[in-house]
Amino acid sequence: MNANETYKVGIYLRLSRDDEKDDESQSITNQRDYIMNYIIHNNLVLVDEYIDDGVSGTEFDRNGWNRLIEDIENGRINMVITKDTSRLGRNISQSLYYSTEYFQEKNVRYIALTDGIDTFDKSQNTDMLMFKAFYNEMYVKDISTKIKATLNSQKRNGKFMGGIAPYGYDRNISFDKHELIINEEQAAIVKRIYDLFMEGMGVKKIANLLTDENVPIPSIQKNLNRGIKSSVYGVWQETTIADILTNPTYKGDLTQCREYKVSYKSKKRRKNDRKNWIIAKGACPAIISEDVFNIVQDMYSKNKNRATNSLEYLLRGFLVCKECGHTISIGQAKWSCNGVKKIKNICYCNFWKKFSKYDVCTPHKIDYNELENEILKDIKKKCKDYLKISNFEELLKNNDKMNKIQLNLEKQLTKTKNDIKEHTIFVDELYKDKLKGLIDEEMFKRQYNNIRAETLNLKEKANEIKRELNIIKNKIANKDNMRYKSIIKEFLSLNNPSKKLLSSLIDKIVIDEEKNVNIYYKIKPLY
Repeated sequence: MNANETYKVGIYLRLSRDDEKDDESQSITNQRDYIMNYIIHNNLVLVDEYIDDGVSGTEFDRNGWNRLIEDIENGRINMVITKDTSRLGRNISQSLYYSTEYFQEKNVRYIALTDGIDTFDKSQNTDMLMFKAFYNEMYVKDISTKIKATLNSQKRNGKFMGGIAPYGYDRNISFDKHELIINEEQAAIVKRIYDLFMEGMGVKKIANLLTDENVPIPSIQKNLNRGIKSSVYGVWQETTIADILTNPTYKGDLTQCREYKVSYKSKKRRKNDRKNWIIAKGACPAIISEDVFNIVQDMYSKNKNRATNSLEYLLRGFLVCKECGHTISIGQAKWSCNGVKKIKNICYCNFWKKFSKYDVCTPHKIDYNELENEILKDIKKKCKDYLKISNFEELLKNNDKMNKIQLNLEKQLTKTKNDIKEHTIFVDELYKDKLKGLIDEEMFKRQYNNIRAETLNLKEKANEIKRELNIIKNKIANKDNMRYKSIIKEFLSLNNPSKKLLSSLIDKIVIDEEKNVNIYYKIKPLY
């Protein structure tokens, strides 16, 4: 660029939420005033300003920035000014690319005022730019680490720290935005998904059923725009159903960190290992009872690898080979006899079938229909034994005690909430007295601080009562006498046995190569 050539200036202003908390002087207005003072004193021509307000510096896909680059490409501006290099961005590779490569290739002069950077100053080298870029990125990395630690601490204390509540819940904005309350309309769909799965329907079929019935997907019900341009927008996905079926939040144990960002510089998210989930027991109201949730987890683990087009078999997922420990599969043997096609359901060791030429196990072949009949006979006998020794009168007594405790806790919660409201009203009145001159500044501060401390204690007390209530409600649901009676009736009739019923009773069915069958029951009185 010739010395006599006129500089056409574009000023770039950026502010992220973290920057705003850190330093008030970083505001868009202050940046603009600082740069304009420089432009006026140096008789520069201002062409345009480009603003990204509330946008992180770790990414460069920003509306204002993209418009600035477009104007450089079109020759509209040939000089860019920022207050400092951190306004350009907090990503080392991207910041250095633009400041040391892109601007020079386009013959654009870049100035970062408070950092003393001027890319057309021949006395300067790139060392300072590299140092500044490194410092800016380390700053945002440090902030990200501190924020993450604070958020995780709150999550462990049972606070919901996400922006969007899980499907089936809403944030309790009017009382505590970090508390979840049940969305009855969405919760009904969650309950139905669990019921359908316990009836033996796979995740793919459940997803298709909800789509066919035009049930809005979670992102639509939450008024989000996620995937709106996708060709499958509005279609329930298997992953969505699987996430709902495996999320402990639905049994009242608030679960967060099921996903994580691959980097503080990226928006991309990945599934987190279960061991890294943060689970706060009893921290939110339950949509599904713990018993139902545990049954579903058992069924899901037994059937998650099954083919979506496979036939439904009652015992699928329960059968195990004693010799090798692998699953026993169920398939169909087809043949013709005197021109008549015949079909038979056969059980066989899955490991043997896959590696039969290596002699790793034996077939364990057994007629499935005969096996199922024998299993159901054994369950029926065990049910009769269970009915004889079950003490339902004691269960009812325990339920009465739980109901009394629940009623007492609900009364305490109502009183605590009323006390919080009274404290808020008293603070308002106290402030009015200060404005009227009825009390001095010192008295106002003293009384305000006392009330604030009491209010914080009351809110903590309310949260503790709510946690206790959730636990009590779950216990009552788990000891529901009518539910036990209906299960016993089904035990004895077994006219329409279901996977849900079997999962509540059976852990596994072990078959050895001599075709001996051993059923492992879950309920201790049945042993």
